[in-house]
Amino acid sequence: MEYIKDLESGSSPKLRKAAEAIYRNKLQGYCSYLIHALTKEIRKKKAWRTQCQLIKTIAGIDCTEALPILNQLLDEKYESTILYKEIGLAIFILQSTEQEGLEFLFTSIRKGNVHQICGACAGVLKKKVVPAREDIRRITSGIQLYTEHEGAIITPRCYIAAVAYLWPLEETRDFLESCKKSTWKGLVEIADSSLQGKKSKIQLV
Repeated sequence: MEYIKDLESGSSPKLRKAAEAIYRNKLQGYCSYLIHALTKEIRKKKAWRTQCQLIKTIAGIDCTEALPILNQLLDEKYESTILYKEIGLAIFILQSTEQEGLEFLFTSIRKGNVHQICGACAGVLKKKVVPAREDIRRITSGIQLYTEHEGAIITPRCYIAAVAYLWPLEETRDFLESCKKSTWKGLVEIADSSLQGKKSKIQLV
């Protein structure tokens, strides 16, 4: 357990370096230390890189005991909006079933925080979830509004278009055709690949 001292140090650079090593090597036994470090580090307004790495590591080594605190943190206010995405992604990954993950996505859509929605959609892509047809329709219709600054940011539909190659074409064709009208060439390429039933070469997660 060589990284405990760094996780307890309160130093953002040491925390980030330790979390990166734990994530990279998939080390077990650090969940409680990572959770404790995150609850203290999240109070620092300028430490978003370290905060994001801690969240990523918590999800990456399957710290399901972090779910209550992650759900709690999701309701806080952050200047660094990327935190909503990272927390949303972590919650989706740590949900015990795909259906629970989808319910989190639908709750996120109803909430309307685009960054949180991005995190949940990134989770759908990362876990290669293939929802029921009715759920596919709910997802594609629920995320269509979020196209602002597409390319400068990765919007929810970018993640869904990237996983749609696994989904029934009759349920995704209209959605993917609308994605091909994006001003971001990356999404156009992703949508075109999914329409052909192929995984895109553009990696989003």
